[in-house]
Amino acid sequence: MATLAGRFDDALTIIEPDEDKVNAAKAHAEVRDVLKADDELSKLGIDPVLIGSYARQVSIKHVKDVDVFARLTNVDASLAPGSILDSFEEVLTEEYGEDRIEKQYRSIKVDFPDFNLTVDAVPARACGENWEIPNKPEDAKRAQWVETNPLKLNDLTTEKNSEFQLNGAGIYVPIVKLVRQVRRTWLADQPGGLFFELMTYWYFENENPSATSVAEYLTLTLNGIAEMLPTVAGDGLDDPTLPGQKISTKATDRDLENAQEKMREAADLAADALADEDNCSSAVKWRKLLGKTSDGDDVFDLPSYCNDDGSHKNLAAVTSGATRVPAGDDRYA
Repeated sequence: MATLAGRFDDALTIIEPDEDKVNAAKAHAEVRDVLKADDELSKLGIDPVLIGSYARQVSIKHVKDVDVFARLTNVDASLAPGSILDSFEEVLTEEYGEDRIEKQYRSIKVDFPDFNLTVDAVPARACGENWEIPNKPEDAKRAQWVETNPLKLNDLTTEKNSEFQLNGAGIYVPIVKLVRQVRRTWLADQPGGLFFELMTYWYFENENPSATSVAEYLTLTLNGIAEMLPTVAGDGLDDPTLPGQKISTKATDRDLENAQEKMREAADLAADALADEDNCSSAVKWRKLLGKTSDGDDVFDLPSYCNDDGSHKNLAAVTSGATRVPAGDDRYA
């Protein structure tokens, strides 16, 4: 079994959105401050907080959007979603200009071209222990309030990462990031990254996996997702933050069929890579599985003693005076 621990450590570093994280933090803080500075929104008790994959620390290079969950703590049931969206649009347009603003059904999008990302400012009002945000169902003429609780997903992510440990560190978040990278590599578009993140959540929640390496955890998770997809394609995916509710997806039936086929292929490739006793041929399979970053860099680096076809280099070309690296030896990985 080739687990190639050092290579997976490097892969997680490679997909980490370091520069994006800095830019996302700046963009979020800027939009948050603009909203909080408005007198009328201040009267409504505006209290913005970061949500989304970036907030949960499961985003991968490149961070394309950041969600600002603009909680309004001093409003009642009379507040209309269309009205508050208009207010957000007015405030943000005054600050950034019409060219950088796009009104959407649930948010106001602010473009940050210098950072190559956008910020979605989402107004939210309290609904018991949860929140409501604007949305427009297909059969409705205007926006309505719909219940949600993205803050709970932040908490569930933290809990899962504390519950599942590998070598003294949380393994759940790294696996979510790798699953997101596999999805990006193997699927053109839908279902999106959140859908796969939540399937990862339910796999860990229901199956309680236990493994001794990142490679094994990833293989188990991908197989779990491949087995789960036919069911969720028909019945929908449960929302862990709202019991009894389902997660919506933009994926069509054809998208879901394609996802089932591709993720079964990806899971089988991961199982083959894990079972391979030769580090080099295994590493080539992991490289294929994880693909490239948005910058075009290979996510999984081959050990220095490996050729691109999975064969071993003449060891003299790697280190003089040593003997050939055994097939299962990861000392140089």
